[in-house]
Amino acid sequence: MISVLLVDDEPDLLEVAKLYLERSGVFSVDTCRSAKSALNALTERRYDAIIADYDMPIMSGLDLLKELKAKGDPTPFIMLTGAGPEDVVIDALNAGAMFFLRKGDNLDTPFSDLTHKVHLAVQRRQSERNLQLFSAISRHDLLNKIAGLQGYAELVRAHTDDSTIIDYMTKQQLILGMIREQIQFIEDYERIGIQKPYWQQVTSVIRKAASLQPAGIINLTLEGIDEIEIFSDPLLLKVFYNLLDNTIRHGNRHITTVKISAMKSGGDLILLYEDDGVGIPAAEKEHIFIRGKGKNTGLGLYLIREILSITGITIQETGFAGKGVRFEITVPDVRYRSILSAGEATPAPEL
Repeated sequence: MISVLLVDDEPDLLEVAKLYLERSGVFSVDTCRSAKSALNALTERRYDAIIADYDMPIMSGLDLLKELKAKGDPTPFIMLTGAGPEDVVIDALNAGAMFFLRKGDNLDTPFSDLTHKVHLAVQRRQSERNLQLFSAISRHDLLNKIAGLQGYAELVRAHTDDSTIIDYMTKQQLILGMIREQIQFIEDYERIGIQKPYWQQVTSVIRKAASLQPAGIINLTLEGIDEIEIFSDPLLLKVFYNLLDNTIRHGNRHITTVKISAMKSGGDLILLYEDDGVGIPAAEKEHIFIRGKGKNTGLGLYLIREILSITGITIQETGFAGKGVRFEITVPDVRYRSILSAGEATPAPEL
């Protein structure tokens, strides 16, 4: 049985649509006469599909769709509307509607098409879930096999004094480590953009990222960013985690300090990430953000750029070789705010 939530402020249409869908014996339909009551219903149970009218008072079907997507609700959403401009269709599809149907004058045509679209939406969502499950299981199994291979490599190293074999085992473990990172990258990349960006306090995100690194390796200094929030993807934590991880990996043990500060440039905010390591040669600067071009897997900085770009934030490296790295993260003026003014209910900027 396919469970459907039908939302429309026209009681006659609700009744007819419910009867039409349920008469096949395939659908179980609950109805709501407003988007607000639909939100309440969705706190109590999950549905296989949601069908909502675009034009409703107080809270429209589009508002309902946007709120659900902001919460990360993956339920297939089908938008209904009467005659209207084409930008209505574009707005609904851009907001995450899977299908869009016009009510029309002939009831049989839209309702039969609606039945078909609900079937397609549920099948598509099931295919997505199956793919996600397959991907998660495959990653888990691969990581277990990698751990096993690394364990055997350690056993070989422990039972031989042959320098050539030890060298081979060392190289094997390095390759296995790179494969592990690539698998992790796939998982992180799949998550980009899934949940809606939101305002995040920069200091708390950075400190959490630092807490996930080995203790005592670097001294982290934060200057002038305590009151800053930026509007960014939920994976912002991964941005600073990867920057710190790159510093530890590629600083050649010269690293003692990482400094993160902020400055204004016109109306934009620039977050500066600086370390006192070996830096990046000029010839490599344009390649470090290209997938597969950096050291090791070449994925960390590529992932950073992709996460930031979701909300129009950019990153570039402007340091000097031999004097440490200097990453400039440029946040557009509408994507940052002071925590002191956050209480003024700053709206989420348009993406």
